[in-house]
Amino acid sequence: MSTQAIPETAQHAVSAAHSIETSSNVPRCNTLEAQKRLNAFYLRELAPPSAYDTIPQPAEYDEILTLESEWNLHEESRCDLSGLPETAAQLEEWYYDLRRTNREAVAPFFRFLAEEATLEQLAYYVCLEAQVDGRFDDTIALSQIGMLGDMKLAVAENFWDEMGLGNLDGMHTLLFGKAEPHFRQYLQRFDPSILSSALALKNGNLLSMYALRRWYVLRLLGTLTLLEDTVPYRFSKMVKGMRRHAVPEQVIEYHVLHTKIDVIHGNSLVKRVLLPLAQQNPSAIRDICIGCLIRFNVEKDYYEGAGTVMENMRQSLQ
Repeated sequence: MSTQAIPETAQHAVSAAHSIETSSNVPRCNTLEAQKRLNAFYLRELAPPSAYDTIPQPAEYDEILTLESEWNLHEESRCDLSGLPETAAQLEEWYYDLRRTNREAVAPFFRFLAEEATLEQLAYYVCLEAQVDGRFDDTIALSQIGMLGDMKLAVAENFWDEMGLGNLDGMHTLLFGKAEPHFRQYLQRFDPSILSSALALKNGNLLSMYALRRWYVLRLLGTLTLLEDTVPYRFSKMVKGMRRHAVPEQVIEYHVLHTKIDVIHGNSLVKRVLLPLAQQNPSAIRDICIGCLIRFNVEKDYYEGAGTVMENMRQSLQ
């Protein structure tokens, strides 16, 4: 379906998805073009062995590393880095305060999904999420590099859950793959470009960048912890919204599963990874916190952008 084929009012839903890249004041790292370029590069870096010939060559990295540096500097400029914790005990208090603030910031969006969103709006969000979660098992695998002892076990337990506890049919990437095809059928009245979102790509690319660049390992662990620790709340609201629309249980199996297991994983990442790391090397605390703060901002932007598109979807169909 072409953009011209949808109602004129529905154009607003499409244009809202692209609005981040239309302003002349938008940093390059925030444009759809830049985020697509990063995403394509990361997928090549994570290519399966059978596609070894697609893996980037050394000469291709200079431009990507420059863009990543620009992106990190931009995100750092948006963070309040004053008064960061300096000890493990302070980090624990700081982190739980941030998690509470995060919940308050995203609650309106997820209450909307649970209680008010139409099936088409839910479908839009689930399909958008497919751009974020596609290679999460590789992110978990990469986050274990160099860890020792219980810290490594904590992340390994998370990875083993991603692997379906050794059951091929239970692998989380396969379970998640059941949801998107089901929901795409409800987006037929909208141009496919509605799913081209720089904000969604940023949300996923952030994890890939931090996982693939070892010098960002502390930011990865901060980002990953805040993400995992907030999944149960977010997914429970999504499940409530899906069940309100009688979505088949086999379609939402992935989301139901994560309302339970990520309670354990989030707590483990705090207690068995971040806090021991802070005790071992207090100088690591700053970058852990920066990772948490950047994740907070990128996630918040993502939900606000998705909410804007959903509202325009509603208006276009009135």
